[in-house]
Amino acid sequence: MRHRVIQLLVVVTAVLVAAIAAAVDWSPAALRDPARTLLLGPRESFAAAEGPFLPVFGPTELALFLGTGVAFVVSGAIAWNNRPHDLSGPLILMAGLLWFLGGLRRSGEPVAFTVGVAATNLYLPVLLQALIGFPTGRLHRRWQRLFVGAAWLLATIGIVAEWLFFDPRTAPAASPSTSTNLLLLRDDPSLAQAVQLVVGFCAFLIVGTLVLVVIVRWRSGSPAYRAGFAPLGVAYGLSAVITIVVLSSAVSLPWSPPPWVLNLRYPTTALFPLAVAVGLVRYRLARAAVSDAMVEIGSAPIGVGFVDALRRAVHDPSLVLWTYAPERAAYVDPDGSVHALPRRSDSRAATILERGGTPVGALVYDPSLETQPELLAAVHSATALALEHERLQADLQLRLDEVRRSRERIVAAGDIQRRRLERDLHDGAQQRLVAASLLLRRAQRAGEEADLRRLLADGAAELDTALTELRELARGVYPAVLTERGLAAALRSLAERAPVPVGIDDGLPGRPSPPVELAAYLIGAEAVTNAGKHSGATAVRICLHRAGDALRMTIRDDGCGGARPTPGGGLDGLRDRTEALGGDLVLDSPEGRGTTVDVTLPFHLDVES
Repeated sequence: MRHRVIQLLVVVTAVLVAAIAAAVDWSPAALRDPARTLLLGPRESFAAAEGPFLPVFGPTELALFLGTGVAFVVSGAIAWNNRPHDLSGPLILMAGLLWFLGGLRRSGEPVAFTVGVAATNLYLPVLLQALIGFPTGRLHRRWQRLFVGAAWLLATIGIVAEWLFFDPRTAPAASPSTSTNLLLLRDDPSLAQAVQLVVGFCAFLIVGTLVLVVIVRWRSGSPAYRAGFAPLGVAYGLSAVITIVVLSSAVSLPWSPPPWVLNLRYPTTALFPLAVAVGLVRYRLARAAVSDAMVEIGSAPIGVGFVDALRRAVHDPSLVLWTYAPERAAYVDPDGSVHALPRRSDSRAATILERGGTPVGALVYDPSLETQPELLAAVHSATALALEHERLQADLQLRLDEVRRSRERIVAAGDIQRRRLERDLHDGAQQRLVAASLLLRRAQRAGEEADLRRLLADGAAELDTALTELRELARGVYPAVLTERGLAAALRSLAERAPVPVGIDDGLPGRPSPPVELAAYLIGAEAVTNAGKHSGATAVRICLHRAGDALRMTIRDDGCGGARPTPGGGLDGLRDRTEALGGDLVLDSPEGRGTTVDVTLPFHLDVES
């Protein structure tokens, strides 16, 4: 809908430009007619014509006039399209259309001339509202509405009152006027001059008040406000100076402005839409600056360079970033001090940064930034991304630290396992083999057949026992049944030798990768051993199934519960083994309710990686 309205207004503008160009009276008398001077009242027009050089109001003035109107319409359309929620764009568009309406003053037709005269200054109250209501164009205070209302009275009733008692055809001038004033009641030069003095005085008051407002706002505004207000302030300042110079001819000062000063009103008035364009360019540059600020994320902690980059981007040195501390349920600054978010009535504004509906931080800034929602959205996105980046960096560092500790535990566990193997071999199979060797040596020296048979039988028994212990030891290191028949068969073999009854629920559709099978078997073996030694369990249940691309193994016992990981303990080893393969282990062991170990491992694992 907004785009259609803008397109319609552009068409109306083109029609007005064509109508003004077609309505212009190009006769030599009209070109030197002071009453046809655009933007000037009756007194100023003829005061300019009474100077030493008679101005010619021809194509140059018309081109400047039309160019200024086009600048208004184009910049207003762009501003409205980019800032649809503000009134600045529609106000500038309206000012441009009213500006063109005043161009009918160049016509020689009495009705068109009179309409143009009445509309000469109608654009000014609209521009005043855009300035007073900067940056949204809305008037929030009573004095603002009264001020703009007074400007409307002056631009309508004031200009009409000036022409009620002024007949341009009888006014003294170097070139006689041919314009017919349909507003004329009676030609009364003295009364007309009195009315013009009153209107001129009111205009001086409005201009002076406007200059005062600009100065006060500049001095009291925040840096962010000044950065946006500066182009408009410069435009209105120059326009006010030229207006005062031109209006000076209406208050009987001993000098009148030269013709070239009159034409300066067009470029100075055009500065206003130019200021809007500068504001848009500044917004684009600010967006680019926000993008540049993202570079700070990778090169420095968020508190060092990123916030400063955001401040430069939005021209708000007061911008701060607070992080949310869940343990304190409050927002804290980089120094750790707790702060409350500002309310709407405060002189500060804030935007809460969330992740998954949970607050992670807050941006606190000058309220003037809220009039630039797109820029604020860019800053919000950049900051949220920066916080997420910092969180990921912190998580990565924690993971790296955990990997380092895990590697240390794995090395230590390997050393412990080697010592256990050495001890088992020394205390078990080695002792059996030594005993068998001694029995065989004694058999060599046996004199009787009965002693020989007995010693040989004892030696054979020791060898059988050593062989059994070696098999058990090898099965604990890497069971052959795991390679030959898979995980479920290896766990059933484990269950046959377990100190407590173990049930196996096999729901696997196939075999996982060998490293995954071995890890699952060793985790199951450790869990069953722990249940038999420490929990007093009477039964253990192992469930195997596949969930997507993952192997899920749940080991549940009915023991006393209360199992807790200890540094270097068995549960720590289980978790290290799981995480080494990119898996996850969850322990649930409430007191008196048994222990559940839930293991998730990747079903297929690239052995080379």
